[in-house]
Amino acid sequence: MRPLIAHVVGIACAVSLTSVLPILPLYVVDAGYPRSFVGVMNLVHNVTQLLARPVGGALTDAYGPRRLAPLGALGYALSDLLVLVPHPGTLLASRVSLGLGMGALWPPLLSTVADSGRSLGVFNAVTQLPMVLAPPLGGYLYRSVGPWAFAVLALPALLAVPLAGSLPDVRTSREKVSPLEVLKRSLEVDRELFRASLPAFATAAVQPTIESFVPLLLKKLGADPAQIGLVLAIRNAVAVTLQAPCGWLADRYSPTVLAALGCVLAALGVLVLPFVESVPVAVVLLCVGGVGYSLAQPSSLKLVAEVSGERRGLGMGWWGSIMSLGRLTGSLPGLLADVSLSAVFYISGAIPLASVLPLLRRPR
Repeated sequence: MRPLIAHVVGIACAVSLTSVLPILPLYVVDAGYPRSFVGVMNLVHNVTQLLARPVGGALTDAYGPRRLAPLGALGYALSDLLVLVPHPGTLLASRVSLGLGMGALWPPLLSTVADSGRSLGVFNAVTQLPMVLAPPLGGYLYRSVGPWAFAVLALPALLAVPLAGSLPDVRTSREKVSPLEVLKRSLEVDRELFRASLPAFATAAVQPTIESFVPLLLKKLGADPAQIGLVLAIRNAVAVTLQAPCGWLADRYSPTVLAALGCVLAALGVLVLPFVESVPVAVVLLCVGGVGYSLAQPSSLKLVAEVSGERRGLGMGWWGSIMSLGRLTGSLPGLLADVSLSAVFYISGAIPLASVLPLLRRPR
C-alpha cells in the first residue's frame, strides 16, 4: 500500500508542476516583466531545490517520510497560488516555495519505494508521465480562464497533502535528533555517493539544451510549432515509459555499466544533432537520447540506494541535489547560443560523455 500512496502523491504534485511550466513564462511576460526575469525565477527555483534536497533527505531519515512529505506537497500548491499576485516578491517566493517543496517531497517518496531498481524505475516512469500529458492541460486552462488556471492547477498538490500524511513512519533511527544535528548530517556525503549520482548529473545536464535549443534547431529544419511540440512529446514519452523496464535491467545486470551506456546514448542524442538535415533523423536521435536517459536514471538511483545503506533518505536527497546541479551546469552552454548554436550541442553532449570514465573507474 505504501508504494501506491507514494506514487499517487508524486503524480499529483507532478501534475501541479508540469501543467504550469508552459504557461508561467507567458503569464510573467504578459504581466509586463522582461523575459530575463523568467530566467531569474528559474535560477531561484533550481538553487533552492539544490540546497533543500540534502536537508530533506536527512530529515526523512531522522523523522520519517510521513512528517516531511505533506510539507513538500504544500510547497508545490503554494508555488502555484503565489503567482496569482504578479508582484516580483511573490513571483520569486513562488519559486522558493517550489524548490523547498521539491526538497521536502522527493527524498521521502524515493526513500519509500527504493526497494529495487525495478520499483525505482516504475516510480520514475509513473511520476514523470505528467511531463508528457499535463502541459496541454495547463495551456487549455490558461486559454479558458486566464490566471485562475494557476489556482485550479494547485488543487492536485493540495489534495495530496493529507494523503502524504499516510506514508509509513519509517526512520533509520528512533533516537531523538535535534534540528542542528539533522542539518549537520545533511552535509555528510562521500565520494561513492557522488559517483553513484553522476549519471543523474550527466543526463540532467542535456535537458536545458533539449528544452530550449532543440526547438530552434527543429524550426531551422522546417518544423512548425505543432510539429516541434510533437517531437518533444515523443522524446519525453520514450524517456519516461522505458524507465520501468530499465529499472528491471538494473536489478539483473550491473547498474554501473547500464548507467554508463545511458550516458553514452544521452551524449550521442545531442552531439550529432548539428549535423542533421531532416526532422525525422532528429526525432530518431532524440529518442536515442531518451533511451539513454531511461537507462541512466533508474540505474543511478539503484546505485545510490546500495551505497546509502540505512541513510537512504539522505542518499536520495543528495541524488536529487546533484541532478539539479547537472541542470544548472547544462544551462551554461546556452550562453553561447548567439555565437554558435552548434557549440551549445557539442558542449552539452560532452558532459555525459565525460562522465563515463569516472563512473566506470573502480573505487579504491
